[in-house]
Amino acid sequence: MVAASAATAAAGLLLLNTNSAQAAVLWDGDAASGTGVFGSVECDAPGSLTTPEQSGHGAVFQYSKSVGTYRCESRGISPDGSRYAFANDKTYWLGWEQKFSVVPGSGSDFVPWQWKSYPNSSQNYPVLMTVGSGQLKLIYVGPGAGWKTVWSTPVSAGAWNRVALGIHTSTSESSGWVELYYNGTRQTFSDGSTRMTGRTWDSANEPKWGAYDRDNTTTKIVNTVDSLKVGSSYGDVD
Repeated sequence: MVAASAATAAAGLLLLNTNSAQAAVLWDGDAASGTGVFGSVECDAPGSLTTPEQSGHGAVFQYSKSVGTYRCESRGISPDGSRYAFANDKTYWLGWEQKFSVVPGSGSDFVPWQWKSYPNSSQNYPVLMTVGSGQLKLIYVGPGAGWKTVWSTPVSAGAWNRVALGIHTSTSESSGWVELYYNGTRQTFSDGSTRMTGRTWDSANEPKWGAYDRDNTTTKIVNTVDSLKVGSSYGDVD
């Protein structure tokens, strides 16, 4: 009886260890650890990336893009102090919370997140988000193609929202895919699916968070970001 109980316990421990091994948080971008959690920072002066304390959140990343400049962004991730090399034919989940100081009106927008190619050959940014005209949009840019809005939702300045984005990297337009959760709910794309298929790997891709004002630099933009994580499953980053 004792032997049977020990065997049962051992089997349960093995199952627990196996399940734990299947999940993998690749990176915890805790703002309390400072900006060194990123691969690099690209923030035009006098803009800044700081880590102030915010009620209910603790330390957060605050990207302040100044008037007259185009960007204040972080690029890539650095788990344990070493820049992480994302790879082709892999599945990554990225999770974060974001709050915008301003939502531009009609005819203007900015980019708070992008899956950027370095160096790009066919796709400068296969997937990105934009904020403008009262909407947060997810955009897909295929090889040699224009921007295609695959999802959108109303967004307001000053409101926190949680994003979890799954990307399976591939140079094939039929093998790569993107999935999206917004405030904990799985989203449906414009084609009625919950998984967008497309080419999601160009040369070497990295995530960028912050504020990139590609058209109109006359507005100060502050993008506050918290709870950044990268993992191999939705459960790692939700």
